[in-house]
Amino acid sequence: MTAITRNPLPHDRSFKELAPAFVGPYLIFVAIATIPQSWLPVAVAQVAKCLLTGGALLLFRRHYRLGPFNGQVLLAAVACLPIALLAWIGPLYLLSAGGLLDLTSLSSTTPARPLYFWLRVFNSVVLVALFEELFTRAYLLGWFHQAGRQRPGKGIVDAILDTLDQTPEISTRLPISAFSVLLATLVFAGGHQPREYLSAVAYFTLTTWLYHRTGSLWACVCVHGFTNLVIAFLARYGGMAFLW
Repeated sequence: MTAITRNPLPHDRSFKELAPAFVGPYLIFVAIATIPQSWLPVAVAQVAKCLLTGGALLLFRRHYRLGPFNGQVLLAAVACLPIALLAWIGPLYLLSAGGLLDLTSLSSTTPARPLYFWLRVFNSVVLVALFEELFTRAYLLGWFHQAGRQRPGKGIVDAILDTLDQTPEISTRLPISAFSVLLATLVFAGGHQPREYLSAVAYFTLTTWLYHRTGSLWACVCVHGFTNLVIAFLARYGGMAFLW
């Protein structure tokens, strides 16, 4: 009997060969974000992110398997949104209450120009939601889960490195384990500002549970996009500039 494939990664190429499709868009976006504003105006940078990162996602679109997308998946994402927002914003206020973070000192660097704002919103809601989920939830969870199964005989480092030359396993279960979730969470958190580390850990843990419950990356992409959209409006219109 043919196994029902639930691993979202293609099984005909190694993790190393899949890296350009799943890691490439993330690195492109981050690379553009690191260019100083004196070299690349912020609005131009947002256009570059849109074109180059979006182009990479389109180029590799046949590699992506996001799972089912239906009314139940969308409803789950909407229902999870308030908790996701709490998971992201709550730790910031806890740090502030503990005297570890001064939220009032964090002023927004977002220009008042609407064009920049809406370009950034599009990139955050659509592109970031897609490439971060593909990178962390599909690629990293799959890679680390497979490596974790081999670490008793190889050790952690050798198992992780050796897995790069292997093809993703065909499995009827999502590649979720304590080992894979821990490492993927650390990578996800590491891609954010230090003050957001606790928020990133809480958010990623919650949305990994959502992924487990729905079996669909679309649920995570949707709640990720919705969360980023609400954060953008809270930052611009709700007096919470520290969020963006």
